[in-house]
Amino acid sequence: MLTQCEIQGIKLIIYRDDLNHPTVSGNKLHKLSPNIKLAKDKGVSQILSFGGAFSNHLHALAWACKESGLQSIGVVRGELHVPLTSTLKDCQEWGMKLMPISRRAYREYQEKLRHFAAPCSISDFNLNQISQDIIVDENTLVLPEGGSNKVAIQSLANAYDKVFTKTDCKNITHAVCATGTGATLAGLYKAAPNNINLIGMQAVAEQHATIDRINSWLGGEASRITIEESHLGRFAKTTTRLMEFIDSFEAKMSIELEPVYTGKAMLKLFEMIEANYFKQGDEILFIHTGGLQGKRGFYRKAN
Repeated sequence: MLTQCEIQGIKLIIYRDDLNHPTVSGNKLHKLSPNIKLAKDKGVSQILSFGGAFSNHLHALAWACKESGLQSIGVVRGELHVPLTSTLKDCQEWGMKLMPISRRAYREYQEKLRHFAAPCSISDFNLNQISQDIIVDENTLVLPEGGSNKVAIQSLANAYDKVFTKTDCKNITHAVCATGTGATLAGLYKAAPNNINLIGMQAVAEQHATIDRINSWLGGEASRITIEESHLGRFAKTTTRLMEFIDSFEAKMSIELEPVYTGKAMLKLFEMIEANYFKQGDEILFIHTGGLQGKRGFYRKAN
């Protein structure tokens, strides 16, 4: 579904990928579908992955594994505070085993995982020391944070390729999406025609690491990608201005945003339009990547 509006003479087309599934919505559906299939093809019984207390990825993975008859393990950054976040409560109810680890150890595991372009097994990546209570063995498929790997990127590319064939998108000059790990932007880049410039609205304060990761996945320099910082200082930070913008946008457009990814990305896009970053006649495609469940617990926590 596409929704259109005009801002200061610039045409904005919003692709409602948040509507593609009632639970595993947006980019998570595209990322997890091929990895669930891979797990089934490999004959493994469970999938292990990583995320924070409000992780859209862990939330989607827990549900997808439950529906697919697989077990799931979520390695959670930091402590499991009581009561659990709404996100982690859902994960637990859907059968996911939660394994908290220190933030330092979490970063170390993420660094190791970046060396694996494809989903890896436990023989590739030793996780047996994380917990004595949960068995992690050869029947476990390990996915990186966000479910971001080459299998997921190709699935995203296949999905977004269809968007660019739509009549309303034939004059697109720029395509925009929120970026965390950068996998969605990489998939969008692979799908977009060569005359379209890509803009990633960076939700994580990691400077050049996002584009370096994207270049690694794509096997070369993604010359048409620009990364814009939209994290407001740190991941998941909210401000009064951001919350007021989300309220105003939702009231005018009847499209929900959340303050971690899509809200910040849309706010940054509006700021760029107001600053004349784009020229008259440009047409912008904004990919709404879903993740609205993450709105719970964050909304109204502004500083």
